[in-house]
Amino acid sequence: MSLLTHVLACLFGMGSWVAINGMWVELPLVVHAIPEGWYLPSYLTVLIQMANVGPLFITLMHRFRPGALDERPVIYFIVGLGIVATFLLSFFWRQTVTIAGSLHSVPLLILSFLLSVVDCTSSVTFLPFMMRLRPQYLTTYFVGEGLSGLVPALVALIQGVGVVHCKNATLAGNGSSDNSSVVGTDELQAIYQPAKFSVQVFFVFLSAMMVVCLV
Repeated sequence: MSLLTHVLACLFGMGSWVAINGMWVELPLVVHAIPEGWYLPSYLTVLIQMANVGPLFITLMHRFRPGALDERPVIYFIVGLGIVATFLLSFFWRQTVTIAGSLHSVPLLILSFLLSVVDCTSSVTFLPFMMRLRPQYLTTYFVGEGLSGLVPALVALIQGVGVVHCKNATLAGNGSSDNSSVVGTDELQAIYQPAKFSVQVFFVFLSAMMVVCLV
């Protein structure tokens, strides 16, 4: 029973930051398919900071209504929200909306914000819940929390995220010599290799990991 509890505590900890960690490691595949491109990491950083409204709400509840907030319903809610958000992300991450004449990945940004709320709020709800158990399970929980970054990274490595090869590309330019000759300039061009499985499959995997967290 003790071993089973340790395993469950580890799985519980893995659900804390797995969604956002998974989003970060998948960026090399995502940015090339959306209008924001490599501006997306900056947007994600802003969204994660905005998502601290979740921990702020929990903190204010404990401050002004001590004992009124039970962590267990909150945990079920945020984990359920994380499951739904990651699952929807697998289908809508490439969808765009036209705003002010330009395309924006609104579904991706909204779902990323919801996942940020889930992960940020987990920091102030999971740990108080674990305090109800024996102290030795806290160590296992923190191990699982560390694995929430390691496991998505390993899966992304298996997927082949960001595998790139360089090849010579010749750019032709007009010369300025008397006979108007054309001068060729060699340049290395990055060619991104296709992943072993799609971004959609990866996000479904993240959703499955959130489901495991509920166990």
